[in-house]
Amino acid sequence: MNSTVSVKKKSLNPSDWELATLNVIAHQGVNAVAIEPLARELGVTKGSFYWHFSNRMDLIDSALKRWRNDDRAVIEEKVLVMDDPKKRLQAWFMLSAEPSQSHLIYATLLADRQHKLVAKVLKEITIERLNYLQQSYREIGYSDAQAKQQALLAYSVYVGYLHMAKTLHGNLKDTQTVEDYALYVADQLIA
Repeated sequence: MNSTVSVKKKSLNPSDWELATLNVIAHQGVNAVAIEPLARELGVTKGSFYWHFSNRMDLIDSALKRWRNDDRAVIEEKVLVMDDPKKRLQAWFMLSAEPSQSHLIYATLLADRQHKLVAKVLKEITIERLNYLQQSYREIGYSDAQAKQQALLAYSVYVGYLHMAKTLHGNLKDTQTVEDYALYVADQLIA
């Protein structure tokens, strides 16, 4: 009697590829995204990739859209739900200091900003976030010009912190120190 073993092939969806791509972007940058290593990591053939995406740039674009949507959802859930603009800004600074892959992705994208697609995404997300901050400062009572300047300062501190955290490669592990820093920044930047 001949017995055959049925092997179920792993079935991936676009989300699996996007998440694996975002992991590569977070730690190595956009230029490190390559189909064959991703397929090996996911335990599938390159053919699985072409079932969902037409090429590497299509995958990167899809992954960045996913990151942007997921990041926006977190901001909406943890920051924008606050009615009080001071609490909203404080929540922004606390969220900024949380260790997350989203922050790693953003910091890495800043280094990859010469890439046309990355530059477009960075510009859009930066303008969106500056608008959130500016609106909160206006609601506190700042004039339009003051709110714009304060939002730029607050966002510059955020980007600087991400750059520093990425440069130190995880040496900022003391959660209390990071939270204390976020509260200090919030105290300095919220009148």
